[in-house]
Amino acid sequence: MKTKLLNLLTLILLLAGICPNTFGQPKLSTDSENIINGKIWIPNYSIAQAEQFFLKKLELNGSMVFKGQTYTNLNFFYDISIDQIITPIQTENNTTCNIVVNPYLLEGFTVFDNNINYHFKRGDLIHEELSPTSYYQVFTSSKITYVVKYNQLRILDSKNGSKHFNYIDDTSMYSIYEGKLNSVRNKNDIISFFPSKKKEMNQYLRLKRLKINRHKPLDAIFLLIKFDQ
Repeated sequence: MKTKLLNLLTLILLLAGICPNTFGQPKLSTDSENIINGKIWIPNYSIAQAEQFFLKKLELNGSMVFKGQTYTNLNFFYDISIDQIITPIQTENNTTCNIVVNPYLLEGFTVFDNNINYHFKRGDLIHEELSPTSYYQVFTSSKITYVVKYNQLRILDSKNGSKHFNYIDDTSMYSIYEGKLNSVRNKNDIISFFPSKKKEMNQYLRLKRLKINRHKPLDAIFLLIKFDQ
């Protein structure tokens, strides 16, 4: 039912995204600095699936840092399959268009959901080895900066003759310690920074039934809150 609702909403957004008369219509240019607000969003596919959106939602509430200024109480959604943040704007004929926020000017954003804050930053503002046009969730503890890059791969269903696509989780995790960017594959890549606490950390993971992998990347944050504050 949820997927069917998303399919319908995406078709509506497709129609809304092509309306031509917007206030301050952004100048599309090969020079990214000349794109003032972004560009009109047109879905790559007419059918959407919940898995391609952050938190599987088309309506998020939060804030953005755009050209150094913070804007609060915004509605937007985050398509992690193409790494784009989309927000609605009002047009001169009182309809709505959906704009892809310019990734060169959007420095970061925060999603508020179920009393949890998800903080994202543009890659080049986190570490020089991360992409300047991608967004990463960031959590900073006393010793470690933990970074999550969400991604979904669109794969054709393996059933013979199927035209249905599935999204495969391809999330990546990193740690930054003493300025060095390190890949995180599992719990051992976090525990290795705390050799004197290895036994206690493993006990805590078992007690709380936490697993640190690409399917449950946020479990590492609970571990860092407990042992690196």
